[in-house]
Amino acid sequence: MITGLVDRMALNNISFLTYIEKLLPETNTGWLVVDNKLRIISYNAAYNQFHNLFSGADVGFKENLEEEDFSSFPESFISALKTILSCETEKAKLQIDYLGQIISSFSISMLHISSEEDKFEGALIMVQKKETKSLMSTKSENEDFFKLLVNTSTSVYQLTDAALVFTYTSAAIENILGYTASEILGKNAIELVHAEDKEHVRDWLINIRRQPEKLFTSEYRLKNKNGIYIWIENNARNMLNNSSINAIVMNFRNIQAKKVADEALIHAEQRLSLLLNNTEESFILLNSRLRIVTYNKAAQERSPFFYNTELQSGLSVLDLIGRDEIPDYISLFEQVFKGKEIERETTFVDADKVTHIYSHTFRPVLTTHADIHGVFITSTEITERKKLTEEVAIHSDRLKTAQNIARLGYLEYDTTSKTFFCSELFYEILGLPGPLENCGQLAFLRDMVHPDDKELVKKEVKKSILQGKDFNLEFRFNSTDGNTKVILAMGGSEKNDKGKTVKLRVTLQDITDSKMAILAIQTLESKFKSLFENSIDGVILSKEEGDIVSANPAVCDMLGYTHAEMIGLKSFDLLDVNSPLVTNMHDAQKETGSYIGELFLKHNKGYYVPVEVTSTLMKDGNDHCYLSTIIRDITEKKKTESEQKALTEELLKNNQDLQQFSFITSHNLRAPVANLLSLLSLYNKENPLDEFNQLLIEKFEEATQQLNQTLNDLVNVLVIKSNTNIERETVSFTDVFLEVKKNIDNLLHQQKGVIKANFSEVDEIQYNRIHLESIFLNMLSNAIRYSSPDRNPEIKITSYKTDDWIIVEFADNGLGMDLNRYRDRLFGLYQRFHGNKEGKGLGLYMTRSQVTAMGGKIEVESEPGVGTKFKIYFKLQD
Repeated sequence: MITGLVDRMALNNISFLTYIEKLLPETNTGWLVVDNKLRIISYNAAYNQFHNLFSGADVGFKENLEEEDFSSFPESFISALKTILSCETEKAKLQIDYLGQIISSFSISMLHISSEEDKFEGALIMVQKKETKSLMSTKSENEDFFKLLVNTSTSVYQLTDAALVFTYTSAAIENILGYTASEILGKNAIELVHAEDKEHVRDWLINIRRQPEKLFTSEYRLKNKNGIYIWIENNARNMLNNSSINAIVMNFRNIQAKKVADEALIHAEQRLSLLLNNTEESFILLNSRLRIVTYNKAAQERSPFFYNTELQSGLSVLDLIGRDEIPDYISLFEQVFKGKEIERETTFVDADKVTHIYSHTFRPVLTTHADIHGVFITSTEITERKKLTEEVAIHSDRLKTAQNIARLGYLEYDTTSKTFFCSELFYEILGLPGPLENCGQLAFLRDMVHPDDKELVKKEVKKSILQGKDFNLEFRFNSTDGNTKVILAMGGSEKNDKGKTVKLRVTLQDITDSKMAILAIQTLESKFKSLFENSIDGVILSKEEGDIVSANPAVCDMLGYTHAEMIGLKSFDLLDVNSPLVTNMHDAQKETGSYIGELFLKHNKGYYVPVEVTSTLMKDGNDHCYLSTIIRDITEKKKTESEQKALTEELLKNNQDLQQFSFITSHNLRAPVANLLSLLSLYNKENPLDEFNQLLIEKFEEATQQLNQTLNDLVNVLVIKSNTNIERETVSFTDVFLEVKKNIDNLLHQQKGVIKANFSEVDEIQYNRIHLESIFLNMLSNAIRYSSPDRNPEIKITSYKTDDWIIVEFADNGLGMDLNRYRDRLFGLYQRFHGNKEGKGLGLYMTRSQVTAMGGKIEVESEPGVGTKFKIYFKLQD
């Protein structure tokens, strides 16, 4: 009421505050007007009395009210006033009680008001006393009052003992379930529950017993006396620990009608969907990025008339049109996002060379806070309407036809003769059976207006007749076919020379379909909000400067922030600004306005999370730039890729080793076999005692031993390569070293060598003892065997640990190797690099095979004439 009053006075240049000044003293209702900084504008005595009751001080001596002036007021009053002054809500209603020797109850109404005439914005508080009682009489009435409340309430009150057996039930149970209270007493709380709801109710009752004095609410079905199950809503509180109650207190109410209404709502939504897809008018809904959200069947069928590509959800509407049309469309959408409704017409010629004209309306889609976040496009074929409109300009007698095409009903009322003229479409739109013949039938029309809209229609028509005001209003009309229609009525009056209204003219239009479409859009908005909140992918909306303005729960969980913490960040707080990936993203956004790729985002705990992002720059209606970013955690994907890469490398390496092994095997077996065949060809079978045969037999023995040794070497290699399940145990480096040293002491003594071992940093490892002894033996024997003739051998063994590895270094001052020449063959089978030294070329191959079989690796540093250092990496075990 007050909002409408302010608007009407503004239209007539009447000061709202002046009006309030005159009104305040003349009413019993308390009034206070303050601006948004709590400066007192005006008040009356009734409010001053109310304020004094709570604060103990009068308003009259203050120019400004402070927050402490309301410190004694109920919290509900303070909270409501804050939301009004901050414009979070337009109006609020509440009831508060003053508890003193006299108990007073007050009804409070608060309204946010603004007046351009007064350049004012603030709040209007209205206070009305409802009831006053003596405290003593209240106390004495409490017990009787609560008994009366329980016995007359439509809700059922019940008490159960600790075993959930009813010890009390109010009489209202007979109205809901048909049982008397005595029939319920002694029953268990679960007995009448529907079988499908029992498990849920048991859990609910267990929670009630576990958490004393906490209120729990549940909905479930109970069987009434006729065997029919009805839905109830039950509130329960465990008061077993309260000595004065010593029971679980329950009260439930019948919500069967609510459940039926919920199902009816679902059916209504289905009917709405059917309506949208069976209307001749086409609808397309775009989001703020001009991407298609949804469309109806008519839009899909007619899309070839307007666009180059078939409609599809998710496509940008700019992708559907020609390049030459894009600048014009962008200009159009800029106007829509400024709140304007734009209409356009398009013309095309079909295959039969028939020209069609369509009218397209581009309307802004508003949120509940009046923010624009999309565009609603309606397209209607107006070919015939255009033709008729052009003819009307030439032939005025075609007006009736034009009205029918526009679907406008027309009413003209002569206030002097009390006569009516109504077009045929007027009756059709309202669903009336026949014409109005006299003024008395106005009552018939008034009765068909929806009860909630009658006062509005009456007021606007009366104002038009008495004051000559034009009106434009929407109201609901119950037609004779039982349907409720939404009618748009526009009217005005004609006055005579004396300023008296002589005619009232009204046009009517049935806008039911449009209203239903808008309702569908609002439902879609709610669903899209739910999609944002429940998406498994993270979504961040940030300003051009980087301030994060919105983040969904998925991205907060992904990065370990609360929503409040996320909103306080800038987007670059989450980025590794030195990463080339971030540079690539910025370059792509500058060039194309979007980016699709991978990044690393900083978690609240400091580490970086690998993600896949799709970001797009967009502008709002005020030309402000925003960045919309969709984020997907690819930690598991990266882990899988890494494992696949390692496996591929291992397979390639094994394949290479297999090829080398195959080549070497064939080569090394061919020589002794060929030797045996050659010797066999020289053997004198006719005279076995031939002296030359004795010499051949000695050579046979040598060749056979060579072949046997070669086979043994190859078998050892195969054993290492094929053993994939090597047992591990806790092994001491010191113990292994001392054991191996016994085997090489003679060789070390002959060479006058020294070994310095330091296992102080790490001495134990989970490893196969035999493999470890073999590795130590090969490393130490090679270091002694290939020592320099110019100096005594000196070997250093050191162990240490990193995050992922235990590393053992074997460093010597021996001959060294030219790694530029031999690195690729260093760990090959039967590879030797010092021709004057004994050896088969198996040691390093065997060592690397043993290390890699256990998940490790070997690195080597060497310089000819200086020495060699081998680093053996043993994988740390979890």
